[in-house]
Amino acid sequence: MSNRYFLLLIGLCICINSQAQDPTIQDCLGAIPVCQAVYSETNSPVGDGNFSSEINTSISCTAGELNSIWYTFTANADGQLGFVITPNNLSDDYDWSLFDITDAECGDIFTDPSLQVSCNAAGGEPCHGATGANGNSVFDEQGGGCNGTPPAVGNTPFNDFVDMEEGRTYVLMVSNWTGSPNGYTIDFSTSSGAGIFDETPPEVDDYTTPNSCNENIIVLHFNENVQCSSVNGDDFVLNGPGGPYSINVTSNDCGLGGDYSRTYFLQIDPPIASMGDFSLALLGSSSNFLDLCGNAALPVNLDFTVDEPIPFEFSIGPDTSLVCEGNLLTLDAEPYGNTFEWDNGSMQPSIEVASAGVYSVTVGNDCGFGVDSLEVFVQTELPTIELGADILLCEGESVELDVTNEFANYEWSDGSIEPLFTVDTTGVFSVIVTNSCGSVYDTVVGTYIPPIIPTLEEELLPCEGEVITLDVDQGEPLFNYLWQDGSTDARLELDKNGVYEVTITSECESLEDQVLVTYVEQHDPPELGPDTLLCPGDSLAYAYDILGAIYQWSDGSTDSAFVINQNGMYALTLTSACGLYEDSVQVRYYEAIQTDLGVDTFLCSGRSLFLNADARAEGSNYLWQNGTTQPYLLVQEPGVYSVEVSTPCETIIDEILVEECEICEVFAPNVFSPNDDGFNDRFQLLSDCVLEDFQMRIFDRWGAVVYESTDPAEGWDGRRKGSKLSSGVYVWWATYTVTENDKPREISETGDISLIK
Repeated sequence: MSNRYFLLLIGLCICINSQAQDPTIQDCLGAIPVCQAVYSETNSPVGDGNFSSEINTSISCTAGELNSIWYTFTANADGQLGFVITPNNLSDDYDWSLFDITDAECGDIFTDPSLQVSCNAAGGEPCHGATGANGNSVFDEQGGGCNGTPPAVGNTPFNDFVDMEEGRTYVLMVSNWTGSPNGYTIDFSTSSGAGIFDETPPEVDDYTTPNSCNENIIVLHFNENVQCSSVNGDDFVLNGPGGPYSINVTSNDCGLGGDYSRTYFLQIDPPIASMGDFSLALLGSSSNFLDLCGNAALPVNLDFTVDEPIPFEFSIGPDTSLVCEGNLLTLDAEPYGNTFEWDNGSMQPSIEVASAGVYSVTVGNDCGFGVDSLEVFVQTELPTIELGADILLCEGESVELDVTNEFANYEWSDGSIEPLFTVDTTGVFSVIVTNSCGSVYDTVVGTYIPPIIPTLEEELLPCEGEVITLDVDQGEPLFNYLWQDGSTDARLELDKNGVYEVTITSECESLEDQVLVTYVEQHDPPELGPDTLLCPGDSLAYAYDILGAIYQWSDGSTDSAFVINQNGMYALTLTSACGLYEDSVQVRYYEAIQTDLGVDTFLCSGRSLFLNADARAEGSNYLWQNGTTQPYLLVQEPGVYSVEVSTPCETIIDEILVEECEICEVFAPNVFSPNDDGFNDRFQLLSDCVLEDFQMRIFDRWGAVVYESTDPAEGWDGRRKGSKLSSGVYVWWATYTVTENDKPREISETGDISLIK
């Protein structure tokens, strides 16, 4: 693996970690390691974990991750993988897909169809229940459905055994198509060969080490997945020149929240600082670098050499460095290495120079070498500067100050270090200019004249008799003022109506401003009047006309006119130049009369009727036909009753007819003689009322029906099917409905009748 490829991996790791989530057993990164023959899942989880859509349905036989669980293992030897998934409820339908991710990552499953090794999505009668790869068919892929022709549709819930190779890593996704919570058992004991259960320690089968100074990454690739939680930088010791070194271990998969990874990155701190021979040791321990079945990695020693020198850059000073005549300048390269060679032959870390010229040095350290040079000039006098007189600036203007001196340094009062400085605000500006012979200082005041701001309102409405002050002061001594009356102060007092004008000038501009002053006459406070009762449809209206007044009614309106047309408490706050006034009024409306004595009715002897004329309206008066003035009247006899109900807004009259109640009597004879003599020849129920919904049956002493009819006027003539019956006692039963007082009453009765010849 090249160093460039490794650096790309580190960049990918940092990017992915920024979006890390914690994987669960429903995600490939959190797959359950297979370290035993049988796994029982008593409850099937819902959903597809924190990493959704890991299965691409367009390149997989399954419908995706449906309530999934993942498993993973690394083959311990060549052989054939076999397993059977048996639902706890044999009516449940499970699908599955097996992937080889030895040379890939979990995230590659979605895009790389070559990773899928075997897949089964058969379902439905008789393909539900147990499924797996147990050699019961010759197929490695079974599509959806049952009893079809693979691979387009399912044929059987079982696939062929899967050929597995030693050291290759597989993940198995089990999908719960049914969505049942009952769970399942997965049995790997049908595998042949050495089995799939890992009993050997993980080993480093590839690695990348630094080969030049300043590199800080070692990449270890194991022959199987290693648990993230078992990896620690303290498990490593790096020996070599430039130490001591500490190790920090990271992984792309672990950074995503996964439980395991095959590739780990060892970050060296500090980076390699010297060329030479190095040795990296992984300390042996029963608790570090464990594979998914708990086997610990054996001690590892990796030797490597850093032998590529790298040029480096350094600076012994700016490209031009100055020395004042008669002084010495020290050029120092000691911080940058341990081997020095100046162009004048000196091998010391630093040299002193007093004459003009170009000086260079070569510096070497344990990782390489670098070269730097500078030119030295000799100066004879101090810098010269002149910032000039103080500055006045109008809006949008600026002045550039230039203190350029050859081979000088600059420091302005705002911290800037350039020779040119722009003044565009008010302030005190100073500069120190320094060369090899010393420093000089100068200062200048810049004053920014702000624009004139109009301050007068268009109109003022003071209260009659009030003295007011117009103030146009701009807050600076650089402005002049002239009012229409000739006064030159920034403030003007007045107590009369009129238009007042002022002209404001500065060195930058001139502005005219004016205001109309109208005095408000003294006025009486507004009055809404006393609380009142109104009839339905009536209203109260208010209107005011006060100059400049602000109106605030209790309902939020701000008009000077206001109409009240419903119950409520109403308030007005009126604000004018002459004061603040408040008033309120309670308005209530008479309710409409709702008296209703009801429909005409009946009254039976010995009973009474309560008439209620309550109008449910405030201020109602009552007058009954008998002079009673209460809302209620107790009626004890039939008749016509009326009441007059009135309020200040309306009057209504209501009446009710109370009639004597009706009682229907029905007579049933107890003997008759059907001898055709025209007297008492038929048995029937007799009544002055109409008998509706009539039914009658007559039974002999043995319970047989001898007569039945729905016509109350027909009557029984003592015959049964045309034949006369013998004398005796017969039982009758009848139901019917009578109407009394405009209301129906159902009656059911029975009795006996004696037939005499």
